[in-house]
Amino acid sequence: MFRWAERIGIPARLLEVPIWEAAQALPGRSGHCVLTMGNDPWSPTGEDLQPEDWQRIRGWLADGNTLIIVTSAPQSLPRALRRDLIPATLVETTAAKPRSAPGSFPSWESVDSRPETTQAPVTSGGILTVAAKGPRWSVAATKPAPARDHDPARWQLAGDGRGGVFFRIPVGHGAVCILLDDFAWTNTGFDHGDNARVLAELLGREIRGGALAMDEYRHGHGRAESFLTYIGNLPGSSAFLWLAALWVLLVFYGRNVRLKPVEAYRERERRTAQESIDAVAQLYERARAAPLVVDAVARRLRQVSRSSAEHPPAVDALLQTAEDYVRTGERPAAPAAALDLVRKLVQLRKRIYGTRTVS
Repeated sequence: MFRWAERIGIPARLLEVPIWEAAQALPGRSGHCVLTMGNDPWSPTGEDLQPEDWQRIRGWLADGNTLIIVTSAPQSLPRALRRDLIPATLVETTAAKPRSAPGSFPSWESVDSRPETTQAPVTSGGILTVAAKGPRWSVAATKPAPARDHDPARWQLAGDGRGGVFFRIPVGHGAVCILLDDFAWTNTGFDHGDNARVLAELLGREIRGGALAMDEYRHGHGRAESFLTYIGNLPGSSAFLWLAALWVLLVFYGRNVRLKPVEAYRERERRTAQESIDAVAQLYERARAAPLVVDAVARRLRQVSRSSAEHPPAVDALLQTAEDYVRTGERPAAPAAALDLVRKLVQLRKRIYGTRTVS
């Protein structure tokens, strides 16, 4: 239908916002038509039209705009719309469904995607091809007769022997057009009979310098509604969100602000290698482990001498002396002899082999 409208010269656009925001989305104040189809609610979240939103739509219609509604379930229309525009004199009538024998299979017509159709003459000319078993509205007689704009009998634009199928309900300078059929203006039946012609004539009368807007928001193809938006529309959600934000701020403040005087920063002096050596030496001294120290220094000298081509006799003699001291296992409180022997081992290593290391 969108491409068809552009082809015959009717400006068409997609309405990606709710119908109650059409006044802000469409340029100009009047002369527009909004077309919405389906039996589901007018919101992708499934919520019913709120009375305040309907009043905004009603004011937009009264300015000279038209809302075209296509539905096969009149009871699914928004409650606010039905209370305001549809009087009790419009009584819904439905076709009786034929009873099938127990255990029988449905006929081909009942499973066919194209329903049984009938002809509904239009008061302005032409014939609508609609579903034969769809809903209809019949007008009940009232006394006294209502005024012209409030007479449901004058609202009917098309109907058959069962009642009216197409109505135009005036709203100020605009109107609400309701088609009680899901066949005539859909892809299945748009090219049947005068269906396209009837819609073109209707748009030619209702669009006055405006455009035909297709309701995309209703089917979820318009403005994205996030989960936070849905939560924000729930009753009491604003108060809950404010309390949650305040609680988060208090927790953040309590975890990042000190509730006591500021302490001065004191840089700690780093430990040196000499301090580590002194600490190990004190441990050896308290344990009286002089033989362990002599053995460690002697092993180091023996390892260096084995990896070197130079091997003086003084090295073997001093190493033998160190082995004899370790073998005795003496652990005096003041190991003067052990200190003297260790000093000689270190000096001999430095004098002959230097301070190089062995990998």
